Amino acid sequence: GNVIYENIAEIMKFKGVTPHIYGKKVTRPFRKMGHVTIVNEDLAEARRTAEKVKKTIRVIGSEKINTH
Repeated sequence: GNVIYENIAEIMKFKGVTPHIYGKKVTRPFRKMGHVTIVNEDLAEARRTAEKVKKTIRVIGSEKINTH
């Protein structure tokens, strides 16, 4: 359905995090809708931030698409 990006504003508050949204208007399973860049000199901290981002952000469709 139409794409909804949940919690983008929230992850932008995390230090070193930049979301890159591809601007696609419709989502479907396994479609790449964007990515997130995380910059941190401490690799362990970057990985912790990545896990936090993964738990926070969601890309969902606003409605079901009829595939038949």
